[in-house]
Amino acid sequence: MSNQQLTIVQSENVRMIVNGTPQTYNENQLSHDRCIDAGSQLLASIQAQGMTDELDQQAAIFIEKARKTVAKMNERRSPLTKLFDSIRREFTVLESDIDPKTAGSVPYQLQLLRNKYAAAKREEEERRRREELAAQQQRQAREKFMLDVAENYRSQFNALLDSQVAALMMVNSSVTLQNYDEVMGKIKAMPVDLPQDFALKHTVSIPYIIPRDEACEIADKVLKDELPKFREQYRFEMSGNRDTLLNMLPGKRAELEKAAQASAEEAERIRREIAQREAQEAARKEAERKQREEKERQEAEMRQRNAEMGGLFDQASIVTPQYQPKTAVRKKIVPLCPAAFSDIIMFWWVNEGQHLSVEELSKVCKKMLTYAERAANDKTNPVQIKCDAVRYEDDVKAK
Repeated sequence: MSNQQLTIVQSENVRMIVNGTPQTYNENQLSHDRCIDAGSQLLASIQAQGMTDELDQQAAIFIEKARKTVAKMNERRSPLTKLFDSIRREFTVLESDIDPKTAGSVPYQLQLLRNKYAAAKREEEERRRREELAAQQQRQAREKFMLDVAENYRSQFNALLDSQVAALMMVNSSVTLQNYDEVMGKIKAMPVDLPQDFALKHTVSIPYIIPRDEACEIADKVLKDELPKFREQYRFEMSGNRDTLLNMLPGKRAELEKAAQASAEEAERIRREIAQREAQEAARKEAERKQREEKERQEAEMRQRNAEMGGLFDQASIVTPQYQPKTAVRKKIVPLCPAAFSDIIMFWWVNEGQHLSVEELSKVCKKMLTYAERAANDKTNPVQIKCDAVRYEDDVKAK
C-alpha cells in the first residue's frame, strides 16, 4: 500500500471529513446567503432606478466583497476538498491503471499488441484471398478461353462442311441427259474425307492474364482433341449425302428421259417437280444444318454456364482460417502534410459546417476565434479580418 493510501485511511482524516464537512458547509452556506441577499437588494435598486454614479460605486464595492467572500469560502473548504480530491485521485489512479483507454496501462499495451496482430492477420488473410482469387480467375480464364477456341474451331469446320455439301448439291442440280455420266463421275469422285490441308487457326482474343505461350498450348490441345471429331463428322456427312445423291440419280435420269419424250407442257411439269423436290431436299438439309448448329450453340452455352457456375463455387470455397481475431475496421485519416488540413476543413465545411448555426460554429471554432481576437487586441500590431460577414465590437468591462 502506498504512502498516499496510508494517508487516506488514517482515522484522523476520516474524523476530519466527518466532523469538519457539516460545519464548513454551514458557514459557507451562511456566507452565500448573506452575499446573495445584499447583492439582490442592490440589483433591485439598480433595476428600479437605473444606474447612477452612487449605485455604480456601491456595485463595485459589493463585487469586491463578493470576491473576498468567495476567497474566504474557498479557504474554509480547501482542506476538505483537497482531501476529497486526493481520495478521488487515488481511486481514479487505481481505475486508470487497469483502464484499456489509458495510455501506458497494461490493458492498453495489450490492446495495442492485439490491434497490431489483428492488422497483420487481416493483411495476411487479404493477401491469401487475393492470391486465391487471382488463381481462380486464371483458371476461369483458361476454361473460357479453351471453350471459346473450341467453339471457334467448330464454327470454321461447320463453314467448310456446309460449303462442301452445297457444292455437292450444286453438282447434282446441274445433271442433264447429256452430262449424266459426267455428273455421276463427279459425285462419285467427291472426297468424303476432311482435306489434309484444312488448317484451323483460332481468332479468339487471348486474355491478358494468360501468357501467350500457354494460350498457344491450350489452342493446340483443343485442336488435337477436336480434329478427330471433325474428321469423323465430315466423313459421315459427306458420304451420307454422296450416297443419297448416287441412289437418287437413276430415278432422276428416268424422269429426264420421260420428259425428253413428252410434250413440252409435260416436260415442263416434270422439270418443275424435279426442281421442287430438290428444293425441298435442300431446305430439309438446311433445316438439319441449322438444327445441328443450334444444338452445338446451346451445348457450348451450357458448357460456358457450367464453367461460370464452377467459378462461383470456387470463390465460395475461399474460407477464412480457423482462428481470426474479431476486428472493427474503420477508416482513419492520416494527414501527410499541413496542406492536407485545408482539404479536410473544406470537406467538413461543405458537408456539415455550413449547415450549423453561428452559436454551434462558435463552439467548434473557439480556438480560431480566440486567435483572431488576440490578433485584433495586439498592442503593437493589431490585425483584423477584412470581411463583410465579420464585425468587430468593443467588449467593455468595468474594473
